[in-house]
Amino acid sequence: MTRTSQRRIPVAQEFVRIGFGDAIDDNAPFYSHDFLTQELTTLEAQAVIPVVKRYNNFEGEKVATAISRFRGRVSGWKFGSAGSPLLLVVLAPWTHQVEDTPPGGKSGVKFSEAERESLVAELRAMFLDELDADRFEADGVSEYVYGAFWG
Repeated sequence: MTRTSQRRIPVAQEFVRIGFGDAIDDNAPFYSHDFLTQELTTLEAQAVIPVVKRYNNFEGEKVATAISRFRGRVSGWKFGSAGSPLLLVVLAPWTHQVEDTPPGGKSGVKFSEAERESLVAELRAMFLDELDADRFEADGVSEYVYGAFWG
């Protein structure tokens, strides 16, 4: 489970600034169109995503605001680029694995398949209908990771 750390936010912001370099600054000395942050909590992601103001249909502030409704309902987020903006959501298999759950607590209960499908449907609607993502799909590596892609 991911825990919010104020120390990580400026580092993650700079990481994204460097990665998106030429999309943010025409004179950027370095960039990569293929990178991903470590897993961030919703609060951390909301501070990092707006570093990219706009990239085609992607609007950083709008995305950062929209994901707030999932705070405490997911394990975390990974933000970066796969040629264009990519935001991965990491779902928690168990209730004690959602973001910012205090360590050392008792094990929770496993989320049901129906609960996960409902959450994925809600995420899909937000990304495709509200945030103009080109696609929202399973990451393929894990049944608990889904990605929103903007072209």
